[in-house]
Amino acid sequence: MKTRFKIGKEWATAVNGIDFDIFKGETLGIVGESGSGKSVSVLSLIQLVPNPPGEVSEGTIRFRDEVIFDGNDLQNINKKPKFKYFQGLKGTKRSWASRAFFLGWLFLHAVLPIPGILLFLVSLVANILITTHLFFNSPRKKAFNMFRESMYKRMRDFRGKEIAMIFQEPMTSLNPVFSVGMQVMESIHPKSFSEFVKDSILSTASNLNSVKQNFRIKISFITGLVFVIFSQLGLGWTFYWQNLFTFFLIGSLFPTLFAFAVLGLCRIISQEYKDAYEKLFSDGTNLLKRVGIPDAEKRMSDYPHHFSGGMRQRAMIAMALAKNPSLLIADEPTTALDVTIQAQILDLMLELKNENDEAAVILITHDMAVVAETCERVIVMYGGVIQEVAPVEHLFEEPYHPYTKGLLNSIPHPDEYAEVERLDTISGMVPNILDLPEGCKFCTRCDLVEDRCHTDEPPLIELSPDHFVRCHVIAEGGSNE
Repeated sequence: MKTRFKIGKEWATAVNGIDFDIFKGETLGIVGESGSGKSVSVLSLIQLVPNPPGEVSEGTIRFRDEVIFDGNDLQNINKKPKFKYFQGLKGTKRSWASRAFFLGWLFLHAVLPIPGILLFLVSLVANILITTHLFFNSPRKKAFNMFRESMYKRMRDFRGKEIAMIFQEPMTSLNPVFSVGMQVMESIHPKSFSEFVKDSILSTASNLNSVKQNFRIKISFITGLVFVIFSQLGLGWTFYWQNLFTFFLIGSLFPTLFAFAVLGLCRIISQEYKDAYEKLFSDGTNLLKRVGIPDAEKRMSDYPHHFSGGMRQRAMIAMALAKNPSLLIADEPTTALDVTIQAQILDLMLELKNENDEAAVILITHDMAVVAETCERVIVMYGGVIQEVAPVEHLFEEPYHPYTKGLLNSIPHPDEYAEVERLDTISGMVPNILDLPEGCKFCTRCDLVEDRCHTDEPPLIELSPDHFVRCHVIAEGGSNE
C-alpha cells in the first residue's frame, strides 16, 4: 500500500509500499520515530486520510476477505483521459483557451443586435455551462469520484462497528460543545437531527427535574436582576419603579416559562422513544463504568472540560468499544498523559482485550517499553516503509536492523547502566519525505552503510521464522552485534 500527499506541485510519499496482516486475537505493535509513517498507515487502512491533499494511490486493503480498496481499479481510472475535449491543451494553455472562449462569446453577444437584459442573462448562463463542459469536463474525475464514494460507503459499513480507532490526542478528540454522555450515546447509535433535538429536550427535562427548589429561586432572582440591568441600559437609567418591577417580574418568570416549555415538549415525545432513550443512556453509562469512570451516571451530563486527560482518554476508549469492534486501532493512546495514567490506560486496554479473545488490536507508539508489555508482534517503520517485523520476544532478544537496535539501545536501563553518563542515540534526523534517499531510507543515519545502500533499496526478507528485515548488510550475514 502506498499513500501520498500533494505539497505544492510535488507528491510526497508518506507510506511507500507497506504490506502486513493482523490476525484474530493478536496485538500488533507499530513503532518508529515521529514522521516514520505509523499513523498515516492506519489512517489509510480505514480511509481517513484527508483527500485532498492525501490519497491512497496503490495497494489492496482487505478486511475479513472483503476488498475495501483495490489499487488496480484506481490505476484503471488514471488511464482515462483527464479532459473529454481538447486533450492537447494542458495547464495554463487550457486556462487561457477557456477564458478566450468565454470572452469571445460575450464579445459576439455584444456585437450582434440582441436586445434585452433577459436574453443577455440567458446567453451568460449558456456561456458558463458550455465553457465548463468544453474545457473542464473530466471523465477521469467523474470516475474517481464514483470510485471514492463507493469505497467510502464500504468503509463506513465497517468504521465504528467492526473497526474502531482511539485517536492520538485525548485533550482535543472530544467535541467541547456536547456532553460526554451524548457523544458516547452517539457512538452507540448515530442520530439524525430530529433525534438529536429530541435527545436534547429529554436531557434538559431530566436535569430540570433534578434541580432543587432553593436553586430555582436563586436562578429566578438572578435572571430578574439581569433583565432589570439591561432594561435600564436601554431606558437610560431612569429607575422608575414601575419599569423596575415589570422587568424584574418578566426576568424572574423567564426560567419558569422555559422549564414549562421544555417539559411541555417532553410530553409530546412518544413513550416508545423515551424508553429507547433511557436504554441508550443506560448503555452509555455502562460503557463509562466499563472503562473505570466513577459515578458514571452523573458524569454522562458533564462536558469534556470537566474531565482530566486520563478521563477523556477513558471516554474515547469507551466510544471505541461501543460496538464491540473486531479490530481496535490505538494511535499512541498514552500521549500527553502522565506516567501513572499511562499505566492505567494500558492496563485497561489489556483488560478489555482479554474480555474479547477474538478482537485484534493495532497499537501505534514510539515507546518500546509499551510494546514489550502489551504486544505479541512488532512492525518497525522508518521512512514510510517496514524495516523489520518479528515476534516481540525475538525482536528484543535479537534485533536485526540497525534502526531497531538504535531504538532499543536508546531505552534507559538504570539497573544495568548506572555508570553510563549518556544514553545511546541515533545520529542524524528523520529525512524530509520530499527528499528521501533513493535506496535504503535509513542509509543517511546508519553505521553499517555501504555504497549500494544509497542507490538500491533492500527487499524485506525472512532471516528466521516470522522474523523479517530490510537491510543489505544483515541479509548477507553482516554485523549483528
